[in-house]
Amino acid sequence: MKRLAGLLIVAAVVAGAAILPEPDPPSGPDFVGPETRESVAGASASVWYCPWVASGALRDSSVMLASRVAVDVKLTLPQQLAGEPADVDEVRLEDAGALVVNVGEIVRRGDTPLFVEFTDGPAAAAAIIRGEQLLTGDTCVARIPKVWELPGGTTREGRTMTLRLFNPFPELAKVSVGGSSESGETGLVDLQNLDVEGRTWQDVDLNALVPLLDDLALTVTSSEGFVIPSLVIAGATDEASWPGAAPATVFEFPVASSSSAFSPSLMVSSSNPAPVTVTIDVYTTEGATLAAREVEVDPSIPRRIALSDLAEGAMGVRVRSSAPVAAVVIAEESAVVLEPTDEEGQIEEGVELGDRIAGTIGISNPSSRWLLPGLQAVRDGEATLWLMNTGFETATVTLQPLGVRDLPATKVSVMAGVVLGVELGYDVSVGGYFVESSAPISAAWSVESPFGIMFVTGTVVGG
Repeated sequence: MKRLAGLLIVAAVVAGAAILPEPDPPSGPDFVGPETRESVAGASASVWYCPWVASGALRDSSVMLASRVAVDVKLTLPQQLAGEPADVDEVRLEDAGALVVNVGEIVRRGDTPLFVEFTDGPAAAAAIIRGEQLLTGDTCVARIPKVWELPGGTTREGRTMTLRLFNPFPELAKVSVGGSSESGETGLVDLQNLDVEGRTWQDVDLNALVPLLDDLALTVTSSEGFVIPSLVIAGATDEASWPGAAPATVFEFPVASSSSAFSPSLMVSSSNPAPVTVTIDVYTTEGATLAAREVEVDPSIPRRIALSDLAEGAMGVRVRSSAPVAAVVIAEESAVVLEPTDEEGQIEEGVELGDRIAGTIGISNPSSRWLLPGLQAVRDGEATLWLMNTGFETATVTLQPLGVRDLPATKVSVMAGVVLGVELGYDVSVGGYFVESSAPISAAWSVESPFGIMFVTGTVVGG
């Protein structure tokens, strides 16, 4: 495939439009503007929250920053013990720039969730974690509702499930976690009225509380203060992480599977009082199959819908629902167990290879402008920018790489009813992408390596 010079990532949400419902937003980070609840990077200052970050002896994390204007950026990394001073770093992005900040160069103490403050915009942030056999990434988020939906969980054999509750604000947060599984509502009595101290976080091991559930969806509700949750599903080595999802009647996933090596599933949960009808449209590089599958999702019973039999290889999907639902896509690789022998031909302990996992939230509204911090900035991985056109006209898309120096833009055409994967390699000069299209599209990116894979949703750029 043709190698381009860039990709973009569109992260999560910004500040400035709608003030949070009662009670008023906490005094949080130093930025004092009102927080919005939309997944849009707007032309104003904003704060982005990155809950699942860790840099220690076995893991390295990076925060990916991208902006359309010159902007000062402050990164704050609280400590898990309440009252301990946070670690802070400040950087600057020049016009239409992007930068990768290695968290380990600021502090290396293991788990290190953080928040990022931009003095202007549009700007967005994402975070990744790398290990010897690990690659995972998230959009950072700027929306801070009182209720979060997190579908896609599992505590089945071979998987561990962790919920992180990150409180970046100085005020105490009081949180309750509800759950539903294939058996209906799951009693999580130990997760009611949890205290999460200001500027700290808690990790909840769901395997210990509700083991051997095939499908588990969570609802996180704050009765006091605010938290930013993140869900992590881990296998033998690799893991996938994603933030909370706002319920909607339409979701687009430009990347549901990157190749035939992975088995993708759509995970849907509903808190509606009556069953909901969900219709799945499938998009490939060859075209679309509308209404490829229709399923019914019962109240409080999450549904896992296999996608492998709907198309082969790389694909994107659109989800249309008769009432608001929460949805994520998870792609999993089948593990391969090798049984090496010693010099005498005796079978030794098996070694598990493969089992790469990726997951991502969807996009509720296609857009003509996107920011993708981090695209093409991950070492030892093949990056792909995914552009999906669910409209009825061909989109001419300009891909503008963002980095430490001026780089030329390229153009691609995305025909109606297809998903296009633009393959890219690692480029030290590129820290992200700005994508502009003649017609609304959805955008995401992925990185694949021999040891891990991650999917990251793009961020819409507002006016």
